[in-house]
Amino acid sequence: MGNVENLSPGVYKYNPERHELIKVRDDDVREELAEAALSQVWVKEGAIDIIIAAVYGRTTKKYGDRGVRYVHMEAGHAAQNIYLQAATLNLGTVTVGAFHDERVKEIMSMPEDEIPLYVIPVGRKG
Repeated sequence: MGNVENLSPGVYKYNPERHELIKVRDDDVREELAEAALSQVWVKEGAIDIIIAAVYGRTTKKYGDRGVRYVHMEAGHAAQNIYLQAATLNLGTVTVGAFHDERVKEIMSMPEDEIPLYVIPVGRKG
């Protein structure tokens, strides 16, 4: 997060069980994240960057190799919902898949088993 009303800059992780954001870093990391995303400027300029990540083992444990496909399908569904909500709010967004995985993990303080799949900046249209 960088420029969001009523929310201080920082890195947040979503806790679905409690429907809450948990702050894991206090600083605005959009510039670092943009560099990790091959200097794509919209990553730095968006008000927020949403990272969709996977823990493949959770799904492959139940579904075997087919679980990888399910993870990718669900990530796409989540990204589509972000697009739809952004459009409803007259905001701009784009899905970014070109980034250095390990650098994104480091910047976002992600656990070893989480793999970033998308960086999705959201903000006012330019």
